[in-house]
Amino acid sequence: MLGFSVMAYVAFAADQVKTTDTYIYSSEAAVSTAQNAPINLYLGDNMSGVTNPMKSLYFVVSGVYTTGGTLALDISGDGATTQTFTLPAVSSPTPFEFIYKDPSNKINPTSAGAYTYTLNMTPAGGVVLYGLGVKMSESHRYVPPTCADGVPSNEKVKTTDTYIYSSEAAVSTAQNAPINLYLGDNMSGVTNPMKSLYFVVSGVYTTGGTLALDISGDGATTQTFTLPAVSSPTPFEFIYKDPSNKINPTSAGAYTYTLNMTPVGGVVLYGLGVKMSESHRYVPPTCGTFPVEGKLISAVFETTGSSDGAAYNSIMWKGQLAGPSQNQGKVRFQIATSNCIGGQTDVGCTIGGWGAGDSDYIGGSTCSNADWYDPATIDLQSQNIPIEITCAPTHNQNNKRYFKYRVQICSNDCFDAGTASPIVDDVVVNWAP
Repeated sequence: MLGFSVMAYVAFAADQVKTTDTYIYSSEAAVSTAQNAPINLYLGDNMSGVTNPMKSLYFVVSGVYTTGGTLALDISGDGATTQTFTLPAVSSPTPFEFIYKDPSNKINPTSAGAYTYTLNMTPAGGVVLYGLGVKMSESHRYVPPTCADGVPSNEKVKTTDTYIYSSEAAVSTAQNAPINLYLGDNMSGVTNPMKSLYFVVSGVYTTGGTLALDISGDGATTQTFTLPAVSSPTPFEFIYKDPSNKINPTSAGAYTYTLNMTPVGGVVLYGLGVKMSESHRYVPPTCGTFPVEGKLISAVFETTGSSDGAAYNSIMWKGQLAGPSQNQGKVRFQIATSNCIGGQTDVGCTIGGWGAGDSDYIGGSTCSNADWYDPATIDLQSQNIPIEITCAPTHNQNNKRYFKYRVQICSNDCFDAGTASPIVDDVVVNWAP
């Protein structure tokens, strides 16, 4: 029995689903008038032939509000996309979070590419919004590549969420949190690979004041969020997006920064926490080819326990061929037999067997070292199909007590390289006393 492969191949389902989170908008100033935020949607996956590839696209809108009123949202001024959310009257600043899903599915691409829209936000009725932030979550179906993350060679998008900071103690003074950003993908030749990078800052606050955030002490990155005065502990969540794009790497590597957070005006923060969401475009690796073939010689097997040996009948394998349809590649065998466990290398073994090399492994119709027992010539799904060991009776391989086999696993046709490898779980040799 044998478990062996040139390299394991993992079969993919017909379609896959990918989700990407993207920063859309945030404001450190109080908002009481209409705001327009650009939406830049990039899809780099192969969506050809996928019915209704856009599985989900929605916007999370959050902040703190006072008074009360409404907040209307639409896509690119299209009235069919409008949804108007009511913010009920309140006597103190109150956090809110809405999920806006365009009811008309205006954003509904059916192929890879770059798409631009505008998210319009219109507060009315006297409502005032603090720390207004918007992020987009998009999920789509796509045709998986023939090898992981490779062809087609369109640029891909990847989102990673990372812990930055949390405090179990009350915070009323400046805090500094290290930012460790690692990018391992190939970004060569990608224009503006950083698609989105933002921080979600949340917790509960008392009193009121401001919270200033910056990157590594750079004043150009500063945003100061107002936490309006409250009479009781109030939850908050801000989206901080550095307005100067200080964190904007253009190549793979490890990058370090510091997120500085400075509460002012007597505000006290409880359960202060920060996570970073980063999305970037990258060039996927090219689907490389596997080796043309790989070979393995088995251990020595004993059959009858007698010098009379055995008659060798058939050989078959269990596992799977390569590729999504499991019909690519070949698995082939040769057999060598001997009356001595070490073949001709055993002292005093003068009655045949394998030598120190591999010339005694034979197979196929020619019963030569250059030929193989090839189940794939019988059926493309060659596993679990016994093939007769025809050379054993004609080339003095029968009536031998010991045997070994040599297995050849080919990624294509054993002459040219392929893109995947069969997997052999077991090899079964049938013999009779």
